[in-house]
Amino acid sequence: MTDITQELQNLRRPKLLARAARAGAAMYDRSRHLSRILGADIPQKHEVILKLLLIREQELESQRKTGNAEYRATRHVEVLIALRCEAAQREAAQDEDQVKASGMEAFFSATYAASASLMAGSSAGC
Repeated sequence: MTDITQELQNLRRPKLLARAARAGAAMYDRSRHLSRILGADIPQKHEVILKLLLIREQELESQRKTGNAEYRATRHVEVLIALRCEAAQREAAQDEDQVKASGMEAFFSATYAASASLMAGSSAGC
């Protein structure tokens, strides 16, 4: 388990912030949201993006807890939405890499092609 994964799993925020982030995730637009949060130069690697988002989120959480006048809940929710969606994209990419690395897709397509040709003309199904 990576440090980023551990940090994401340990992230605990008020229910209202968490619910707002969950609800807003459906409207997440990666390029628009990340450019607004991180600036014009958006890194390519999910780990780098997540680390930058975690740093920004921790700054906002600190502002929230201390009652800083500069704190904006909307910005905090925006960062939490990005964190949630980027973590999901990272996980999906890792799952995809795992399937590619295992060769399962090639195995199943080869197995299917072989079994389909063997079973041509028969009424047997899977």
